[in-house]
Amino acid sequence: MKVAFVVHDFDANYGQGRYGVELARRLASRCDFTVYSNTFNAPGLQNVRWKRIPAYRWNVVTSVFSFLPAAEWIIRRDKPDIIHAQGLTCWSADVITGHICNAARARSLATHRRRSKWFIQLMSPIERLFYRQRRASHLIGISHCLANEIRRDYGWNKDVSVLHHGTNTEQFRPPSSPAEKAELKARFHLPPGFWHWLFMGEAVKGLRQAIECLNQVPSGFLLVVSRSDTTPYKNLARQLGVLDRIRFWGYEPNPELAFRAADLFLYPSDYDPFGMVGAEAMASGLPVIIGSTTGVAELITHGVDGLLCEPTVQSSILDQVQVLERDPTLASRFGIAARKTILNTSWDKNAEEVFKIFESVLAHRANAR
Repeated sequence: MKVAFVVHDFDANYGQGRYGVELARRLASRCDFTVYSNTFNAPGLQNVRWKRIPAYRWNVVTSVFSFLPAAEWIIRRDKPDIIHAQGLTCWSADVITGHICNAARARSLATHRRRSKWFIQLMSPIERLFYRQRRASHLIGISHCLANEIRRDYGWNKDVSVLHHGTNTEQFRPPSSPAEKAELKARFHLPPGFWHWLFMGEAVKGLRQAIECLNQVPSGFLLVVSRSDTTPYKNLARQLGVLDRIRFWGYEPNPELAFRAADLFLYPSDYDPFGMVGAEAMASGLPVIIGSTTGVAELITHGVDGLLCEPTVQSSILDQVQVLERDPTLASRFGIAARKTILNTSWDKNAEEVFKIFESVLAHRANAR
């Protein structure tokens, strides 16, 4: 089976890229696996070929619209058996993994900035056409909420499988000892005497809400690990008088260390089709407070292995934080239960289901001839 895996960036440091790397690691021994992408960063990955797709990376719009025709031409020339597209990447896909629905994202508070709204309004009709392409026969949704959004907003009416992302539970694990945790707190310059919260990911996915919540909880200290421009959030923290209780760390190449250093993971995002950072926090044995409208929330039983909040209601976030502040033993129990939950998910299971979908698509095609 010749598989073309199409993605803009094949890089484990990014969500879609990490999904691709984990699948390739498990599927490349079972099929002829070729990655079609603009960039490729997967040291040590075996049995995977790469074909570069040229793209003009001046901004997101030029990246998408230059990548599409180039990918189409190169992939059609190579004639693979299965074309597995990662969102809006080619017009001749057999299987599509949906990673975002911009029409749904437009309804979230995180997109109220003018530049984001302009991009989403441009991309939504293109995505609608993409999900109505004739050849594509199977949608993989990374969460039930995303699959439902693609059905509702883009009219998808063919086969759907929902496969939540796996998690590397060896990389993302609890600290092995109190000494390791103390060393990591020192590494991130977390001051003693505080309850250390962690926010990780794009700043628009709940950092504002986390800072506003910190303003109400004097015991809290927030570690922010994010690639985003955090200037407006620093200004907000300064206005609220909590800047001295926030460590803006920037990008961290070893995110598992930040999880082990923290006491609580706070991710009050109002839109995220999945949210790998939430699952990674759970695998790390952290108590988590997660926005109820995110995909990863589907893995959480509220009050058993984590807490869910209404991200657009600041009092809801604060209420959940105060539940854990009042009962540290409850936080510990949540962390233990969270890891058990994530141990039941794996990239191995995810890859096995993806391979079955490939086989099903080929079998259906052969029967249709």
